[in-house]
Amino acid sequence: MKVAVVTGASRGIGKAIAEALADERYTLALGARSVETLREIAETLPTDVFYDYLDVSDAESVVRFAERVLDRFGGVDLVVANAGVGYFGRLDEIQEKDFEAMVQVNLLGLWRTVKAFLPSLKRRRGQVVAVTSDVSARVFPGGGAYTSTKWGARALLRVFQMENPEVRFLELRPGATDTYFAGSKPGKPREQGFLKPEEIARALICLLKLPEDVRVEELMLRSVYQEPKF
Repeated sequence: MKVAVVTGASRGIGKAIAEALADERYTLALGARSVETLREIAETLPTDVFYDYLDVSDAESVVRFAERVLDRFGGVDLVVANAGVGYFGRLDEIQEKDFEAMVQVNLLGLWRTVKAFLPSLKRRRGQVVAVTSDVSARVFPGGGAYTSTKWGARALLRVFQMENPEVRFLELRPGATDTYFAGSKPGKPREQGFLKPEEIARALICLLKLPEDVRVEELMLRSVYQEPKF
């Protein structure tokens, strides 16, 4: 049975992906800052689940989490680096602490997570899925700080791929999604252009079922109600 790691697994896209992977009989290692929520999720999943505290903005937290996962399972086959945060505002107005928080989670957090599991992934010829955004290749006013971290994440993933051909790296680029992102709450209507986390999870499962000699390098998906911008 394959072992999958999911970061930011306590809600939203991460939770939906964890549930979908469990249905596919992956063994799971779930990380997030809300351990109690992870426990509640684990109790509902039809598979073996390890869960632990994880703050990807803290280098020591990532190392500890990876060590516990590898001690428990011996190795991993899939890492879904989903943890992310977003703060918005003009570049001359956004607070430095918010910009720094996004760099720590969206950029350095991705790098730390991949690096921690990379030796195991290389041995098992595994796969990394980084959940970024449809704005990882475009910009918009009020989103300069956020998009810069997503462009950086895109660059990191591509270089990781070039340096580690034994591992397949996929950038999953969802558009507007009905989650808790940026302080909002779920319940937003599809007609406003929002995907549901379960739709993103189903798309990922389809890709994971492809033959292992197929490398899908990126997937962008958006609601038909979201304006197509490139």
